[in-house]
Amino acid sequence: MSEKENFPAVSAEWAMSEFPNARNAEREMLLKLASLEPGMTVLDIQAAGGYLSDGIFSYLDGEVDLICLEPCKALNSRLSSKYRLIEDPVESWNSVPDQSVDVVMGLAGLHHSKNQLATVSEAYRVLKPGGRIVICDVIDGSDIAFWLNDYVDRHNPAGHKGVFLKDKALSSLYRSTGFHVLSETKENVAWVFDNANGAGRFFKGLFGLELSEADVLHAMKQRLSFSQSNGRSVVDWVLVYGVAEK
Repeated sequence: MSEKENFPAVSAEWAMSEFPNARNAEREMLLKLASLEPGMTVLDIQAAGGYLSDGIFSYLDGEVDLICLEPCKALNSRLSSKYRLIEDPVESWNSVPDQSVDVVMGLAGLHHSKNQLATVSEAYRVLKPGGRIVICDVIDGSDIAFWLNDYVDRHNPAGHKGVFLKDKALSSLYRSTGFHVLSETKENVAWVFDNANGAGRFFKGLFGLELSEADVLHAMKQRLSFSQSNGRSVVDWVLVYGVAEK
């Protein structure tokens, strides 16, 4: 099976370093829901280059054992050496022992799983009793879903075919694997930029688009909710957030 079929679209390495705060609201919401405490063992599903893990590490002042699950070498090569890397498939984490993790977290990566039930089942297996799973992801049928599976799919050489979450699907996955569901909510966690040109550049880099920044910005304004607020450029970014305990 080719890398195009196995892995998500690979971002440009400079995208998050040039715009480190653009997605703060998305990550902060996940951290808020996770009930993190110093000394925990936390597993980041589909960790990519470590954006979520870096946030967890900072939030806990480094007092955390972080496991990053990321099978794509083009992405996991960017991870900090402070974290434990595992390259297992997202559907089967053979490198992680039963009941060894306090919190499992996933920032918009579940849609790349070929078997979401298997992924959530693995989370249940590795969590300690009372452990928590906190996932956010794209909502099926949304403008963001269409942006990813149509525009990004056509203009990133690796393509993009995510399986997004229908209403209450995340809660259903949790219950099916034995979790006690605590909440499922839709949250607008807007991405914010100093100006429109910055937004276009970030989207081009983050989604690995083989187009000019101007072309990407034009498409964003047509396909997404793009506005100006307090002198800044804002892209509405609505995700579903689901929390459950073992």
